[in-house]
Amino acid sequence: MPVWGGAQVKGAGKIMKFVFETLHDYYRKRVLDRHLRDVIACADRISLKTNEVLTLSDETIYFVSEGTMSIAMSDDPRIIGATIENMPIGLLEYYCPLVEFTYMALSPVTILTISMAEFERIFFHTSPENMKELTTILVFMLVFILDVHVERRTDSGYHTIKAMLYRYLYRRSINSAENEGIANFIIRRTNLSRSYVFRVLAELKEGEYITVKKGKLISIDRKLPVDY
Repeated sequence: MPVWGGAQVKGAGKIMKFVFETLHDYYRKRVLDRHLRDVIACADRISLKTNEVLTLSDETIYFVSEGTMSIAMSDDPRIIGATIENMPIGLLEYYCPLVEFTYMALSPVTILTISMAEFERIFFHTSPENMKELTTILVFMLVFILDVHVERRTDSGYHTIKAMLYRYLYRRSINSAENEGIANFIIRRTNLSRSYVFRVLAELKEGEYITVKKGKLISIDRKLPVDY
């Protein structure tokens, strides 16, 4: 179970760090795509270019089959996070129409779309296994949001930047098509000022802690300073 002070979570018979890389790797190793055949059988396909925003339609659920999309509140430009595999986009808005999210392609994406009626048939009426898969996906959606909260509630802006450096490298390792620079990646997801982010990155680069080329973080070359 989560230990908020120590930022750890127990799972798979061992203690794991409560960080995005560990959680996402664990999530990706779970078999949660048995429902996919049923979805594909009745789905339409749409494609979006990088930075294109998905326009949601009523009574429609969307599954990203290729690529990644960012998630943000519609009245706040800061990015909350990214879609995870098998995430049913549109489900939050369907059951809680008071909220509105913006989904933007971080790379070229292919999306499967099905009606809400088909979604309910596949996950609620087809088999208990599909319902279990959906429940697991929704649980991990919550876990990832809690991870973001833990990561970005730190008192020090520098500690937030440290966590974001590792998150950036991990995201690039699983989706090389994402082309966002490290400074913009941090600024769009936090309350930190542009000048502060650039200053910290410049000093880490000057101290040979990180390698940055053409605005993109290439590597973390040695243990980052505890404080700034």
